[in-house]
Amino acid sequence: MTYDTPLNPLYAPFAEAARARRVPFHVSTTRRGCFLHLHLTDGPTLELGDDGVGGAAATKPGGTTGFTLQRTLPGGHVNRIYDSTLTGPHHANGTNPAPLLAVLDRFLPPPPAPKAPRKARHSLLRSLLRFP
Repeated sequence: MTYDTPLNPLYAPFAEAARARRVPFHVSTTRRGCFLHLHLTDGPTLELGDDGVGGAAATKPGGTTGFTLQRTLPGGHVNRIYDSTLTGPHHANGTNPAPLLAVLDRFLPPPPAPKAPRKARHSLLRSLLRFP
């Protein structure tokens, strides 16, 4: 599981969201399509895929008509969360990443807190350089 995995440009917004939240992931491709597996720290795995119409998205990105998102719990139970393929309930969204990113945001951990800015040490430096 690496962050440096070569990735289809169609999945770039989702990989960037995972990287920003420090969620490990890997990519797999099959004849059915391309899949981005996000490994959450609390146990479940999120699997983001495409419908693979016209071939796997890894080889033919133009063939994809929509995305699917499912969550697999450690016990094996699978929840289908999002489906914007031609036969899915969110088909009007198609391959638009914004609605899926909003759904994905509910399941990813919060982004890490930004580092506090360093405090200036001007007074210490001035006191050390002061001559008697």
